[in-house]
Amino acid sequence: MAAAAVVLSCSALRPGLAPLRRWRAHSLPAPWVDYSASSSPRSASSDEATIISGTKLAKQVLKEIQRDVESWISFGNKRPHLTVILVGDNPASHIYVRNKIKAAAAVGISSEVILRPKDISQEELLDMMVKLNKDSTVSGILVQLPLPDHIDERTVCNAITLEKDVDGFHIMNIGRLCLDQPSIIPATASAVWEIIKRTGIQTFGKNVVVAGRSKNVGMPISMLLHTDGEHERPGGDATVTITHRYTPKEQLKIHTQLADIVIVAAGIPKLITADMVKEGAAVIDVGINYIHNTLSGKTKLVGDVDFEDYTEPPKLLKLMQTCLEEHYSYCINGLCAFHSELRKPICKCLAGYNGERCEHLTLNLYAHNSYERYIAVGIGIGILTSGILAIIYCYVKKRCRKLKSPYKVCMGETAL
Repeated sequence: MAAAAVVLSCSALRPGLAPLRRWRAHSLPAPWVDYSASSSPRSASSDEATIISGTKLAKQVLKEIQRDVESWISFGNKRPHLTVILVGDNPASHIYVRNKIKAAAAVGISSEVILRPKDISQEELLDMMVKLNKDSTVSGILVQLPLPDHIDERTVCNAITLEKDVDGFHIMNIGRLCLDQPSIIPATASAVWEIIKRTGIQTFGKNVVVAGRSKNVGMPISMLLHTDGEHERPGGDATVTITHRYTPKEQLKIHTQLADIVIVAAGIPKLITADMVKEGAAVIDVGINYIHNTLSGKTKLVGDVDFEDYTEPPKLLKLMQTCLEEHYSYCINGLCAFHSELRKPICKCLAGYNGERCEHLTLNLYAHNSYERYIAVGIGIGILTSGILAIIYCYVKKRCRKLKSPYKVCMGETAL
């Protein structure tokens, strides 16, 4: 969301959707947002992580966009214009909008902010969309999210015409993205893609973990990275695993330790620590979290990655590498990592398995302190009881057969 003003400079320069693929290369988060990309290419001579400044890359892209805008105008075209609609008094939303307007001005895009109270009706907001869609002076429309609870965000986003959908949240733009067709891509996802390309991080055949499943960030990032590089809208040809805030930490760690690229956008401070990342992996943090210090009264902006933890990477980070090809089938029920000092594969067992090669099934992991345990015990008791009753029945039936009289007996006062 915070980078959307920069994306406008890409989409507003050309009418229609055909040239969008070319312009998407110029979308990066604006320099005021602390989007840090950490690529950690460690070698035998250096164990320190390399921090790549997202801010520095953003400044570089802003200069390129500024030149493109001036070139566009020099050919007799009108200056691109951004209209931002801000509903309510959410402090974070006001900060984001100010930054977007600032970024637009930096690259030569004119802009305006339309303020509306939080009790505005959805119908009034939709009427505003219709007018802005028809206004030829407006190149792009941006509705700052979140909106008040009584307004359906999806309905409002879909009311913006495709060519003016700066955020790329319209259902048609999202659909085109999923179908690998040229579209306006959500700003943060496009920024991550640009960081990867500009820093030379390889994605072809690599393992990628995206921590975050939001439809505005995590999902479009995953779509860009996993799709075919030969399609109409090229992708990264990577194997992508999507996790989220409810993924158990031990399972998340298994995935991240085997990933070549970790992209974090879950909105959880210090979600990823150094011991969760393997040697040589790239870490891109797009999380935004405001941490308030009650003692100092100050608010600090942090991401989802604990970068302070990278000052002294733990030994595990230096020793664990991706398994060699001949060891891919070593772990029966787990994930394989290669220990560089021991020169042997190490297995990270899935839940419910243990052993050197994760070959043993541990049933009590599934039943411990859970309903499954009581169900299992109940089934066991039921089977045991049924067996005992069957044995008693057979015994009694056999005994009765031996005692049975060969004569018929009539029950009554007179015996025949």
